[in-house]
Amino acid sequence: MKNICFVTNYKKTYFFDAIGKEIKARGGKVYWIVLNKMLYDYLLPIYGAENLLLINKNQGSVPNIKIGEYKLNELVSVDRALKYYGEWSYDFLKNIQKPVYDFINNHKISFVFGETTYAHEVLICRMLKDKKELSCKYLHPQTIRIPSYHFTFLEDEFQSKIYEGVKFDTYEEGSVIKVQRPTESVVNEKRVKKSMNILSKLKRSARFFNQKNMEIDDPSISPTNISGRLNKGFFEEWNRLTYPFVKTEPYSEIENKNFVVYTLHKQPEASVDVVGRYYDNQYTNIQNIWRILPDDWYLVVKEHTNAIGDRSLSFFKKIKRLRNLVLLNEHINSHKIIQDSKAIFSVSGSIAYEAALYGKPAFLFVPIFFDKLQNCQTISLETLRNTNNIKDLLAIWEAERKHKMPVNAFSKLLLTYSAKGLISDPLTDPKCMERDNIIKVTDAFLKLTE
Repeated sequence: MKNICFVTNYKKTYFFDAIGKEIKARGGKVYWIVLNKMLYDYLLPIYGAENLLLINKNQGSVPNIKIGEYKLNELVSVDRALKYYGEWSYDFLKNIQKPVYDFINNHKISFVFGETTYAHEVLICRMLKDKKELSCKYLHPQTIRIPSYHFTFLEDEFQSKIYEGVKFDTYEEGSVIKVQRPTESVVNEKRVKKSMNILSKLKRSARFFNQKNMEIDDPSISPTNISGRLNKGFFEEWNRLTYPFVKTEPYSEIENKNFVVYTLHKQPEASVDVVGRYYDNQYTNIQNIWRILPDDWYLVVKEHTNAIGDRSLSFFKKIKRLRNLVLLNEHINSHKIIQDSKAIFSVSGSIAYEAALYGKPAFLFVPIFFDKLQNCQTISLETLRNTNNIKDLLAIWEAERKHKMPVNAFSKLLLTYSAKGLISDPLTDPKCMERDNIIKVTDAFLKLTE
């Protein structure tokens, strides 16, 4: 059985710990790369000090040689915490390279499992791709949203390449993926609604001042000085309080009109800040889509229900100055919008996945695992700049779609290399910790290590 390693990631650590314990019980060797002392102390009695590598702020401050060039400017600039630490951020990303390399090499680790949200995760992914002598892959276990209760392993930092090293064979002859509302969307909406009540606001305020669970030694946590946190927390709460003053429109405003859609991403979020880097300025994306529309077409923008508080009142006022831009109410059914639209635009969001399954033109600014679908196309700002108008872009889509995978072929590919189970954390979706799910997910992980 091959040795594996997990990278800690807040509450998701406890989910992967449940997987790790099950793997250990079946005779496997499990290692951890740990970001803070609290999680280190939690994992220590279970796995032992020799199986843990701590790369917190103190350890990451110890001078060490770097082992390669990994575009640190880019990594720091998109990391939601390191971008506030100045020159120390570069030292940290240089100093952890050799310890991580030695840890993986000394323990003959074959797979490292983690996300690609933070700079250190992307760095490890790049290192393992670069240092082929380690014979180790960085894989991102990812719930695939459609179909629900399935997950796959993604092997690149852009979440575009499905790992095809092992077949899980959840595909049944003739199976075709159909549009459904992702389970995680339902869970997130309930969580967001709960977070807006008075009790949740009081609890957030209490945590803010007592700094409960605030690990100051964790490099993936923003600077913890009280003024910085107060400033950040104030604006987040202010944006939530003032959002009801954002004037949104009912669906009747664009019914029976020609329109295209751009749905806002939650931000900060890996899907736009990391996967979608270079397209992380969402106002710029909106403006560039708007530029190619005929004067009688409309651009529909819709806020993410999980993102209320991310953007200020001034942001919405700014986008609404664009002629024929309609800001729809965030609770309007996205499926109705997709079906009536002429095209969907997104950085990397699942609305493009849904649109492609409906047979609608779906344009992405970055490739992601579902962009192999026939109705998905990845475009760039250059594509928009060199296009006369939206009609030309749709004509290009019509010609190019013939070279992509129809839904039945994509269904076979995706289901062959995906397993049944839920990847999440106990806070977001407690169902992930149910025994039946832990067994299913563990079985999939172990299939990789055979």
